[in-house]
Amino acid sequence: MRALAKGPAPAILAQNGAQWRADLLAILGRGDKPSEAIKGRYRHKDIKAAIIEETHGKCAYCESKVRHITHGDIEHIVPKSKVPAKAYDWPNLTLACDVCNENKGDHYSNDPALSQDNLIDPYVDDPHDHFLFMREVVAARPDSLRAKATEVIIKLNRGELMERRRERMQFLEGLVCAYVGAADAFKPMLLKDLEENHLKESDEYYTTSKTYIDVMREKGILPVA
Repeated sequence: MRALAKGPAPAILAQNGAQWRADLLAILGRGDKPSEAIKGRYRHKDIKAAIIEETHGKCAYCESKVRHITHGDIEHIVPKSKVPAKAYDWPNLTLACDVCNENKGDHYSNDPALSQDNLIDPYVDDPHDHFLFMREVVAARPDSLRAKATEVIIKLNRGELMERRRERMQFLEGLVCAYVGAADAFKPMLLKDLEENHLKESDEYYTTSKTYIDVMREKGILPVA
């Protein structure tokens, strides 16, 4: 998980979101069931394109490249089943992989007494304030009950995900070892390749990767950027 910034709402949503919300709430208020067309208005191609751009096509929770294997789900951070008024709210929409989306389900609490159970929102919270990124392990900080809830409910350390992160760490470790073992004349070239081609925000597991490289710099293994 990495901190995300919300871009401007797509025109289709900015122009129609309020009316869509009013339509949905009116239908629900009458006790009727909204049609699939009305419920799925947030899936408009322009909305999804904007979400993919701001997330780099990665799951907002686990940072896996969603678009490699699936179309990706538009995720409601606050579940629309619990708070229908947020079904078309731009700040409430992001991208999630199928597994994180299914694991999260409709988990939500707006009860202040249960506020520690509200999951980490990468658009509002800085994940570094809540998680420790230790190679393939993303562990909740002991002082963040919300992070623990997020880790457990979304299963941020599920086996398949840890395997993918481990492969990423081994790849980066190989690049660091190549730098350390190279002749001085080649070190600038290898460092530039690492930083420009293998440490981009669009890369899978960028937060874990950057944390690892930052540690290598702190230990003097790599030069400070």
